[in-house]
Amino acid sequence: MAEDQFISIERLSFGGDGIGKIEGKVVFVPFSVPGDRLKVRIVESKERFNRGEILEIIEPSPLRVQPPCPVFGRCGGCQWQQIDYPSQLSSKELILRETLERIGGLKGISILPIISSAHPWNYRNRLQLHRDSKGRIGFLAREAHEVVEFEECFIADPKLNEAVQRLRREAPTEHRLFELAMTHDSKVTLSGLKSEDDRAFSQTNPSVNEELVKTVFQFAFGGAEAAFTQKWNIVELYCGKGNLTFALAQAGGRVIAVDESREALKEAEEEAKKRRMTHLEFIASAAEWGLKTVLRRGMPVDILVLDPPRRGAKEILDLLLVIKPRVIVYVSCDPSTLARDLKFLVNRHYEVEMVRPLDMFPQTYHIESVTKLVRKNGN
Repeated sequence: MAEDQFISIERLSFGGDGIGKIEGKVVFVPFSVPGDRLKVRIVESKERFNRGEILEIIEPSPLRVQPPCPVFGRCGGCQWQQIDYPSQLSSKELILRETLERIGGLKGISILPIISSAHPWNYRNRLQLHRDSKGRIGFLAREAHEVVEFEECFIADPKLNEAVQRLRREAPTEHRLFELAMTHDSKVTLSGLKSEDDRAFSQTNPSVNEELVKTVFQFAFGGAEAAFTQKWNIVELYCGKGNLTFALAQAGGRVIAVDESREALKEAEEEAKKRRMTHLEFIASAAEWGLKTVLRRGMPVDILVLDPPRRGAKEILDLLLVIKPRVIVYVSCDPSTLARDLKFLVNRHYEVEMVRPLDMFPQTYHIESVTKLVRKNGN
């Protein structure tokens, strides 16, 4: 590899690394901050970019702060504890806009200001923990399949941190993967998992999740008053336990909610019964087959809401064009796959009306967003 070199960090990337250039070539540097002047070592050289590691901070950025966590940098959970919170927010806005322009060709679209987290620390109400062959319980390391133990997770609810200590004393020996989760009444539940996919998805930041639900409702109906002006036909894909479903159903229209997790739908159906929402139907299937069911019934769709996993919704976009919902509300946790899917829809009779980023995961590079698309007149 090349000898040690100097670099100024210009911006942050989706993935968390800082970006600068050495002799015109892009270099990604983990744990750097825009404005840093660094001495780095190039540890990986590719045709289009290099990767470097920090040897010395020659001149720290004014945006740089001291990370409170003693295992930050080793643990794979956080990437941005060294960056002040306002700068994290502005970087996420910039990354989202740049990604939508570069991958989606979406220039000049309306991106609303990011919704910040009321609690940048101690916000997580759910933790997934691993246990290794030596009995250590913690998070997975950043670049190795090993467990990093910790005394306190600074982004977790204090009650979860207390539960971690109890878990280390009392954990069932047959499990290697655990999930600790806060209930609505602030109790902590423990689940032993067989795999990382062996759970029903739910959001981890309660205060920002409330804003997410409000944003989806606003984008879907255009406001509280408009929501009750007619009986809407609504389809929701990747509905999970009903995080968005029950808000959509409040408008009183017909709602068909689809998810392939029977465990998640069981919880959602029980909640629907408690709320006496008889106009709400759940379909246990992959999103593609759920849409085909809607097509077979011949039901016109006014509003379609989707909240796909990181891979996006590429496999169902052709079906969306057949169903022709008037409004599409797309909840995304990955700007790259969002940009790809929006490009497809915008080139086929839809236009982006607005995008709202939300900071569901402070101290990390992850970006949640909600996009509203409307079908162009006459198509």
